[in-house]
Amino acid sequence: MKNYLPLRLLLIFIICSAFSCSQTPSYDLAIQNVSIFDSKNKIISHNKTVMISGDSIAAILANTDPFKAKETIDGNERLLIPGFIDTHTHLIGNYGADADSPETYLGDSGLKMLRELSSHHYLAHGVTTIIDMGQPETWMEHTLAWQKKPAPEYPNVFICGGSMVTDEDRWQPAHHIEVKDPAHGREKVREYAKMGLKYMKLYRKLQKPDYEAMVDEASKQGILINTHVDNNVVTIQEAMDYGVRNFEHFFTVTPSVLSYEVDWPLMNKKYNIRMTSSIDQFTAQMVFFFGYIKDHPEFDSELNTLFESMAAKGANLSTALNVLASSAGKTDFFTSFEYYPIRKNPDLGYSDTQQKDLEDTYEAMMYYIKRAHNAGVKLRIGTDCRFGGRALLSEMMLLYKAGIPMEDVLQIATLNGYESMRLDDHRGSIEIGKKADLVLFDKNPFDDYKNILSDKTIIKDGQVFNLKKSIGHELKEVLAFEGVEKGLDWFEKAQTDENYGPVFKNELRNTVKELMGGAKPDEAMAAYKLYSKLFPDAKMQIDGIALTNMIYAILREGNEAKAKKLYDFANENFPDAKKFMGLHLFMTMMEKDIIKAEKEFELQRNNKDYTLDENELNGVGYLLIQQGKLAEAITIFKINVNAFPKSWNVYDSLGEAYLEVGNKPLAIKNYRESVRLNPENTYGSEVLKKLGVQ
Repeated sequence: MKNYLPLRLLLIFIICSAFSCSQTPSYDLAIQNVSIFDSKNKIISHNKTVMISGDSIAAILANTDPFKAKETIDGNERLLIPGFIDTHTHLIGNYGADADSPETYLGDSGLKMLRELSSHHYLAHGVTTIIDMGQPETWMEHTLAWQKKPAPEYPNVFICGGSMVTDEDRWQPAHHIEVKDPAHGREKVREYAKMGLKYMKLYRKLQKPDYEAMVDEASKQGILINTHVDNNVVTIQEAMDYGVRNFEHFFTVTPSVLSYEVDWPLMNKKYNIRMTSSIDQFTAQMVFFFGYIKDHPEFDSELNTLFESMAAKGANLSTALNVLASSAGKTDFFTSFEYYPIRKNPDLGYSDTQQKDLEDTYEAMMYYIKRAHNAGVKLRIGTDCRFGGRALLSEMMLLYKAGIPMEDVLQIATLNGYESMRLDDHRGSIEIGKKADLVLFDKNPFDDYKNILSDKTIIKDGQVFNLKKSIGHELKEVLAFEGVEKGLDWFEKAQTDENYGPVFKNELRNTVKELMGGAKPDEAMAAYKLYSKLFPDAKMQIDGIALTNMIYAILREGNEAKAKKLYDFANENFPDAKKFMGLHLFMTMMEKDIIKAEKEFELQRNNKDYTLDENELNGVGYLLIQQGKLAEAITIFKINVNAFPKSWNVYDSLGEAYLEVGNKPLAIKNYRESVRLNPENTYGSEVLKKLGVQ
């Protein structure tokens, strides 16, 4: 009789082994042997393997546990954290997109290009989610589609729509949406809720009745209000009383303890600075306020009380820290609230004493941000600048240097933002069932805070992010900061670099437009020549308004030759761009003389190719006054009177110009006409009184 026992044992072993293997689930991606940062408890778990199925975390295993996966990443004991979130971005404008002209991007994959910019600017740095805090409503159809259809190759996007302000008789930026009254405000909230928005932004110019009504309606509609209050209309404390908990920008705490009307002039006097329209100087002034507060015990005490109140009510506060640090020269990566003109350093013009004061007050600001954190105010990162991903990493380092522990910094950059925006049910921590949006550091930030900038493996929706660098967009930076010759040389080499994708027409076109808008005419012309060479059949359109504004910005800097070069280049290559009479007359005066400018106006005043705008002409007149060209200024103001004889303001300006040159009779004559047309022109009446005219 044969002995079948060994054969039976072998069959049993095979069957058991097969059954055992069938019990080991298979995953799409395994990130093996990592140290996981627990963003909730701020602790690190070592020797772990994260298993991903589809776009979600399916399991978290010990390194010794068996697993099957289609793809495996060797973590090599590196730090794994949730994806970062930037809670205050602006998709439009910051990306170079024309503020109110989405139609110009509908063809030639323009919208895809803009969405890919968010990947270059954010996702490439580990920012897997961004919140747009204000955009023109003309763009909402497109950006809301991005929100509703997330994809692994792009960051998650959530939009707020426009920034809500109370109706004013003045020009508003395209992303400011005016509310006529409380009823209209409620209607706007319901409109946004119907569109599917999760958030709205109430801005600093929204008056209390409108503000309170919109907060109340938002609560009914399930919309989360985010608010920027910094001009003594609504304070943070009042907003919290209304029920608001999300506040934008750390620097907005200062007007909740100060009266800007009273304290701003006193602060300027203390530091020997002045009110200005310069965005960099404005940003610096926001820093100076913290030094002013620290030097006044009563304000210091009030600010501490505000922090305690915010913490008690569960309020949170975004940062915008890198922008303010940039103005003080405290970061290696410069950012600004406004990208244009393109620059790498703040344009302040401060003396050594003023610069030292700015550095000291910056330290005061960082003292207060740490104090707010220690008091329990939930901080979240909101960069509010063009290159938000890199700026977010910089903000993390600034927070650490302020004395905030690294585990708290990582929580601020991840979970705090997701919780504040009510997104923590799916993101913000590494847990089973949550979305697999992850960042794997090459070097550990706990070893050295500068390792925040180290290379990273980025997982978005369970897939490894790998986007080719953009030749078109990087060309802009090289041209802008290294010059035409180096830029063209870089361009030739980049085309053969495997790290870069091909040259896309829409990206190169956008580069030309941004360089023109960024006061870089030589660089723009170089990029345009490349565009024309590579895409000879393509026609480029330029926004004439943006172009004109930039030429004026160059003129205000006193660089007439540079402005003339850009003006001539635009006329030659973009004849269909909108043209303005005031700029045309200014250029005529530069190239010829006053008499030729007067004749040119009479010749072209009915030419529909030129826009004749009263405010533009007035602006030209004042620009000429600033340049000391009083005869030319008077000529422009006279032309404006000729063109708009029923406007009280043009006579007022002409009267001011005559007064500047000492011609009192003509000054009186024009001020009288201005007051006759507008009896409420109190300034004109005061001038007449000073001139002895009742």
